[in-house]
Amino acid sequence: MAKIIYKAKKELTSKEFLNNILIFASIAIVAMSVIVRIIMYIKCRSLWIDEAALAMSIVPKNWLELLTPPLSSSQSAPILYVTAVKAIGSIFGYSEGSLRIFSFFAFIGLLTLEAISLKKIFNFNNYRIAFVVVMSALLPNYIHYSNELKPYMSDAFFVFLITLLYFYYTQGKIKLPILTVLYILILGFSSPAVFFIGGTLLFEFISAILNKNKKQMLYIAISGITILLLFALYYHWWLQPVTEFMKIWWDNNHTKQYSIIHRIAKIFSAIAGSRGWLVWFFVPFALLGIYSLCKSKNKISCSLVLSLLLACLASSIGKWPLTARLWLFLPAIVFIFTPIGADIVLNKAKNKKIMSIIMFSFIAALTLYWSVICLEFAKYRMYCPRFEINPLISYVQENIKDDEKLYVYPCAGAAFRVKNGYNATKIGNATDNNIIYGKDFREWDTNVLGNELQSILENKKTYLLFYSSFSDEFENGLAILRKYGTLTEIMNIYDTPLYYFERNEVPIRLE
Repeated sequence: MAKIIYKAKKELTSKEFLNNILIFASIAIVAMSVIVRIIMYIKCRSLWIDEAALAMSIVPKNWLELLTPPLSSSQSAPILYVTAVKAIGSIFGYSEGSLRIFSFFAFIGLLTLEAISLKKIFNFNNYRIAFVVVMSALLPNYIHYSNELKPYMSDAFFVFLITLLYFYYTQGKIKLPILTVLYILILGFSSPAVFFIGGTLLFEFISAILNKNKKQMLYIAISGITILLLFALYYHWWLQPVTEFMKIWWDNNHTKQYSIIHRIAKIFSAIAGSRGWLVWFFVPFALLGIYSLCKSKNKISCSLVLSLLLACLASSIGKWPLTARLWLFLPAIVFIFTPIGADIVLNKAKNKKIMSIIMFSFIAALTLYWSVICLEFAKYRMYCPRFEINPLISYVQENIKDDEKLYVYPCAGAAFRVKNGYNATKIGNATDNNIIYGKDFREWDTNVLGNELQSILENKKTYLLFYSSFSDEFENGLAILRKYGTLTEIMNIYDTPLYYFERNEVPIRLE
């Protein structure tokens, strides 16, 4: 008997030791992902074209102008999101870091809400919670969008906040009027939140009908109609001015280019080379977990299914494009249901030990792979090719002379103004205006000497700052300039070039 007790204690000690290693490793991995993100903020990569356009819609405007739709450059972002970014910048100064920091807070909030929700709602143990939090911390898409001036990362956070608030409502810890007010506030921060708010209220309304609770039906109806009316007003005032443009843009650049099958296949690949598609390996387990919980009439799961169906319905009628960055909340939802489905598979497996080893090996391999990618974000993955303009601007600021000018490619205008000054007509220590803002990038793709090139040829020496350009889009223009002088590539940072043009001494005739 003593030997049996000793052996049991020894096995228990070994198991506890292994479990402690797994927990500490999970904490270390999450900490590493946070440190990588901090490094990304310290390095302050350049704003890419959409970020720069949104910054131009926020920073130069006063509060009254900010709250007067539409945003500049046909940008679209929730009103409370742009207000929060404006407030942070007003306090800490405007920089790439301060403009993006809201997304970092949203990421930290997402991990926190995941841990709380999984413990409170699904009663997950620490190992299941560790799996969900680690996968979310390492997901390449979340690493990228937690360092971007866009509301996509915060969309994932607010979806989980809605879920947690709804859970507290079902537990009687939040009353319906308070829940309604909180839902309205969340709508000001996140557009896809409307699907999840609708999903929770629709499920509550259906439940009240099935339970023949007329009083509850009335209260839920009043809450839903109030939110719907306010959202309709908000949509008409804030979102409608850019809705038609955004629909045309998404149709031309996404919907019409790719089939529905291709778009579904790419739903987890928000950035090129992110390996986000590996989330698909968890989808079967997540679907099994959702089905199991819905079958047992779990309110949270049922409401999430209704929410996703509403989002799919909006996508089918062209109101919410089926593209990864607009559905950035989806991977986190897959992660939270995966352990439930995995347990069902293990319980039905003939050889549980072998199945456990296979699952653990895959998760360990994926964790290692995504950890490597995560570390690469601290080096080169954080940068966006063709958009790394800041080093080029700094070079010109330090080296430009009084007899030299700078030509700014049209697409680079917003990013340049963010870095050099929103109303700047000078760069460096110039005594006179020395910036030429390009107006029509299409002229560069012709063999004709148009206004853009003539504005450059009027000066003896000119820096040429390019951004968001493929070589075939402006190579014709560069070829024309070479006929009239010497064109030298000064710098090229992640396919973002800076040229220096010196016109020939021989007088030229501009045709």
